[in-house]
Amino acid sequence: MKNNFVKLAAVLFIIGAVASGILAWLNDVTSERIALNEAMASMDPAILEAVMPGSVMFNDYEDTDLVETIKGENEKVINLLTAVDASGNELGKVIRTFSTVRGFSGDMELYVGFTPEGQISGVSVISHQETEGLGSRTAEPAFTGQFTGKSGEVRITEDEIDAITGATMSVNSFVSAVNNAIDVYSEYVK
Repeated sequence: MKNNFVKLAAVLFIIGAVASGILAWLNDVTSERIALNEAMASMDPAILEAVMPGSVMFNDYEDTDLVETIKGENEKVINLLTAVDASGNELGKVIRTFSTVRGFSGDMELYVGFTPEGQISGVSVISHQETEGLGSRTAEPAFTGQFTGKSGEVRITEDEIDAITGATMSVNSFVSAVNNAIDVYSEYVK
């Protein structure tokens, strides 16, 4: 009886080890493709236009050491990008960041664009889990458009925007993400 238990435990251990190895291998093999698919999805023309009008692509920022420094000091920053037009001319900088304040259902992920003059060119929500019809309204142009033209050097307060009734946590989360991008822009990029 005891011998059967040991054999059964050994067989289950081997099955678990093999399954774990296969899953780790699959994760390693598909990680680059997943990252590429996420990057391509974020290059939707509507997103590009909302964040930096006239842009056709967001390229990785040239100074990779600076990007790594920023990410090391600010865990909510995902990337620093350069927006370019069809001719490859730089239109401005774009910061991809998570919110620093949790929304109703989690963090929000945004692109925040900055013109060479230091103004916000646009904001676009990449992902959120906010309540449909309430907190999700922070992703609508009527709300995100309020940030266009604001200074990229001064944090935005909730008093400066028209909030969404009943979605205070979502609005605070959204504003925290924009302010996080402003902090990065004003400290490292401008």
